[in-house]
Amino acid sequence: MTFAKMKSMLSIFLILLANTTAGYLVPNPPGKYNVTLTTGPLIDYTRNGRALMLSVFQPATCTSTMPVSYMPNKTAEYQGPFLEKQFNISVNLTPLFLEARLPVCPDDPNGCSPLDNHPILLFSPGYGIPRLYYSVLASAIASEGFIVITIDHPEDSNIITYPDGHTVYGPGPSNPTPDEYIHYLYPRAADASFIIDQLSNATAIASLLPQRGPRPFPTNRVAMLGHSLGGVAAVIAAGLDARIRGAINWDGTIFGSLPASGLFTPVLLMSEANATDPTWVAAWPQIKGPKLWVEVANTTHESFADALTLLQAAGEDTAALAGLLGTIAPAELVRILAAYTAAWMKGAVVGKVGGPLLQGKEPGRFPEVSIVKK
Repeated sequence: MTFAKMKSMLSIFLILLANTTAGYLVPNPPGKYNVTLTTGPLIDYTRNGRALMLSVFQPATCTSTMPVSYMPNKTAEYQGPFLEKQFNISVNLTPLFLEARLPVCPDDPNGCSPLDNHPILLFSPGYGIPRLYYSVLASAIASEGFIVITIDHPEDSNIITYPDGHTVYGPGPSNPTPDEYIHYLYPRAADASFIIDQLSNATAIASLLPQRGPRPFPTNRVAMLGHSLGGVAAVIAAGLDARIRGAINWDGTIFGSLPASGLFTPVLLMSEANATDPTWVAAWPQIKGPKLWVEVANTTHESFADALTLLQAAGEDTAALAGLLGTIAPAELVRILAAYTAAWMKGAVVGKVGGPLLQGKEPGRFPEVSIVKK
C-alpha cells in the first residue's frame, strides 16, 4: 500500500471515529484471567537518561473490573490535532481518545490478586505509534497467562506522557526511509535489554510495581513481540540478547541484520492477507531455530492494533473501512492474535514449540489463519 493511499483511507477512518463523543468501554479480555494495569517509567541513566514509559498488564483474579482511561488526557488531547494535521483533515478527533475505557481489575489488595509467576512478554509498537494503541491486545494476551509490558520508545513515539504530567514528543519523519527505520530500530532492541536488566533489579521493580514490592522477576522466561517496526525490533533484539526466548513479528518489514551465523531463537511471523514481503523471504533461511509464517485472511497492515476494536466499541460501522482495516471481525482478530501468541510463547519459554494449533491441525478453530511456511 502506498503512503498516499494509506493517508486517504486513514482520513476516512478518522472522520468516522471523530463522530464518537460518548464514553465507551472496550470488551473484556477473552482469556481465563482478568487483568491488572500499572503504568510507570524506567530510566536508563547509561543512555543519557532515556526514560521508557511502560504499561504492565498482569493476569489476575478479581471479582469485578473497573473502567480506566485508554490513554492520559494529555496524550488524548495531542492525538487529535496531531492526526488532523498529519492527514490534512478538519475534524475534532480528541473525544475518541478521551472517551475510551479499558476494563481492568481495581487496585484493591482485598479484591484483586495479580499473578506474578507467569512468563513476561515485552511489546514494541509500530513506528511513531504510542504503546497505548495496543492496550486491548496486550490485555487480551495477558488474560492468557502472561505479564505483558508495552513500551513507549523515546524519539519515535509521537508523544509520551509521564506520571508527573510532562510530555516528550517524537520528532521523527512521517514516512521514514529504510536507513531511518534502522536508526530507530537498534535503540528499541537496547530498550528491551535494559528492561530485562531491570526485571532483576528489586529496587526498580518496587518503583514500577509498588504493589509487588522489592521482589525481582526471574529473567529466564522473557520473550518479545511487536507490530510493524516493533515486530522487527523483537526479531533483531532476539538476535542480540540471548535472554529473549522467543520473538513474534506482526507484519513488520525486516530491516537490520540477523546474526551472521543465523538466529536460533523461535520466531513466529504473522502477516496480513496476501502478504509477499521479500524481506521475510530473504530472512527465512537465516532463521535457524523453530519458525512459522502464518497469514491472517481479511486483514491489512493496520489491522494489527486496537483500531478495529475501538471502532466497533464506539458504535461505528467497520464495513466502511474494509480497505484500511480489513473485514475480519474485531473480536475474532483479538482471539487469533492472543491464541497464537500464547501458543508460540509458552513453547518458546520452555524450549519446545509445537502443538496442534501451530502445526495447522486445528483448521476449524481459526479458519482465517493459514500457514505460509514452516
